[in-house]
Amino acid sequence: MTQHLSGRVTSGPSQRGNGAGVSEREDLANFISMITRDETPFISSIGKSKATAIYHEWQTDELQAPGNSRIAEGQDYVKPGSGDQTPATGADFDPVGPHRTRLGNYTQINGKTIAISGTKRAVDQAGVADEYAYQLKKRGTEMRRDIEMDIVNSANVSASFAAQTGSAARTTGGYNAWVNNVNNVVYAGTSAEAGSATAAHIPTSAEAGIGTFSWAPATTVANRASLALTDIDAAMQKIYEAGGKASRIMVSPKLRRDFSDLMVSDSGVRRNIDEGGKLRQSVDVYMSDFGDLMVVPNYIMGLETAGATVTATSNDSYKDASALIYDPQWFAMAALRPTQEVDVGQKGDSTVGMLIEEFSLEVKNPKGCGAVYNLK
Repeated sequence: MTQHLSGRVTSGPSQRGNGAGVSEREDLANFISMITRDETPFISSIGKSKATAIYHEWQTDELQAPGNSRIAEGQDYVKPGSGDQTPATGADFDPVGPHRTRLGNYTQINGKTIAISGTKRAVDQAGVADEYAYQLKKRGTEMRRDIEMDIVNSANVSASFAAQTGSAARTTGGYNAWVNNVNNVVYAGTSAEAGSATAAHIPTSAEAGIGTFSWAPATTVANRASLALTDIDAAMQKIYEAGGKASRIMVSPKLRRDFSDLMVSDSGVRRNIDEGGKLRQSVDVYMSDFGDLMVVPNYIMGLETAGATVTATSNDSYKDASALIYDPQWFAMAALRPTQEVDVGQKGDSTVGMLIEEFSLEVKNPKGCGAVYNLK
């Protein structure tokens, strides 16, 4: 038999409890520790420039290939490089010459939104004087990391002219789009797999001067290979022969360890023990046949690509897949709109704002950079 107990149910404020400890304050430190890395090694290493339009352009020039410039005693002006004393014509007096080239890259817009309720701003919070200001700073750091990812660890290209109109989000051609345009690339493993063509990419007339080549790592794990000094040396040789001189090699944390392991495991490399008796196994500078390379780790190059499919045999992620070889002086972040806060104002009971940055990656000398791809 079920009994129903009648009575009044009252509601009221919750209680922490009674007795010992009820009057003790909580011990919550008045700070917040950010546990995520916030460095942007590539964009922090390069220069700054200014863009004045959504298609940012600059010029490069190069010397003619060495040839025959001998002339006979008392000879009139001859066609440069003819070698056969061919008389010069009007076109031969063009001071610009055939080697001056106009390059360009589209601007890209990055944005982050902040919305904080009135209550959240009014409540006394540990470690935060103003929640809106705190979130604004945090979103700014996140946006810089997003830009770093777009430039060094993606297939982002400077899209075609048609794709830059209307509501389509513009993308600036990242590092991988530019280095492939000059083919200073070495493919580790099996280079014949689709997405890893070894032939030089020749831009069409519509693409001329634009970082448009889209590189994708080999998706079959067996077709990738470990980092090897021979591949780095081969890429350095390509850069040297193209007229460039690289000074840095940027790799993921895993490849940074692999690089050091290569050096200490090589029978021809001595391990260095300093005066304090410490065994040094890391490598900070690699002295190649074509110049010294500072080894720079970039944790973003070790992050998994969003939406990637990774199995024991298949992997389409950019994680740990490349080593970028470059000189910072040949790159710049060209700002059309430097990072700025857009004050949206009050929307109901919330304060809303937005961070905006619009920039283009300026690659002053594409021939001065290279890469090793299809790593694992």
